[in-house]
Amino acid sequence: METTLDRFGRVVIPKQVRDDLGLKPGAVLEIEEVEQKIFLKPMHGEPHVVTKDGVLVFSGTAIGDIVGAIRTHRQARLSEIAARTRK
Repeated sequence: METTLDRFGRVVIPKQVRDDLGLKPGAVLEIEEVEQKIFLKPMHGEPHVVTKDGVLVFSGTAIGDIVGAIRTHRQARLSEIAARTRK
């Protein structure tokens, strides 16, 4: 396959390749340049986020949807607190 670099330095990854690799908008890609070649590698995996004593704790390299993970955790905590106050 072939693609073209635009004036801003962007490259469109063909749809078939995106579909084959499960790439969605916002996907994080590692880029490496070796001997005049460019390699793109999808950085799959969930961010390492755990709950310790009710507090969300992150350690590791920031990849994936960190904001989404925080939003999901926050919503769960708010629902839990709301359920307690209704009792």
